[in-house]
Amino acid sequence: MDAIVGFLQAALTFLGGLVARIGIVLLAMAALAVPALLLVGAARGLRRAQQRLLGLTPVGRLTFRPSLHYAPGHTWVKPEGADLRVGIDDLAQKIVPWALAVELPRPGTKLRRGEQAAVISCGGKRMGITAPANGVVSAINSAVVHDPSLVKSDTYARGWLFRMTPFDSSWRSFPSGEQARRWLREESHRLDEYLESHLGLAAADGGAWIAPPASLLTEEQWRGLMRAFLGASPGSSQAAGEGLRPLGEPPVSGLT
Repeated sequence: MDAIVGFLQAALTFLGGLVARIGIVLLAMAALAVPALLLVGAARGLRRAQQRLLGLTPVGRLTFRPSLHYAPGHTWVKPEGADLRVGIDDLAQKIVPWALAVELPRPGTKLRRGEQAAVISCGGKRMGITAPANGVVSAINSAVVHDPSLVKSDTYARGWLFRMTPFDSSWRSFPSGEQARRWLREESHRLDEYLESHLGLAAADGGAWIAPPASLLTEEQWRGLMRAFLGASPGSSQAAGEGLRPLGEPPVSGLT
């Protein structure tokens, strides 16, 4: 009988110690989890505050910033004095799964509207970004060169690519506001139809792609997609910094 009582006491002591240890571990995990959750909540709150500050508005699965103008090659432009700040819109950034490197034109480079000006690399694929207007590059965003992820994480603000001084005011005809919202929605539908009809890729239920197009397409299919939506063919002789005329060289025909 004493042996049974001793065994039960030892078992209870062991279980009590085990429960105490588990409790300590759970408390430690909770102590670590609470700050982490607070940080996540704070980050989300800051993100929502930034979106409100920028006026970012949903357009289906995409977002857009009403105060900007949107060029056919899926770049946005923002007038700043005599210059235009240039970045990519939400449709362009969603095509690539991530951004590993960004190549930008040199300041002083003359660009023709529709000419490839920058390149975003996502590993095996390269996205060519075309110039939205005729002009000369006045500055580049070195932040995206050092941190290419900004192109995707902060598309309409810190992820801008370069500034240029336009030679004319043709950019003013680009849609903005409600007109831009309608255009971007139409472009989103066009992209869905293109992927499904040309490439056999359909969006999953809820409208989201199963994976970013760049990770699913062959190189030939990728080039076709770039030509259809961004007006650029990656790897062409018009890559950023190649085949472009720096300021001081003979002007491009038709530019003043």
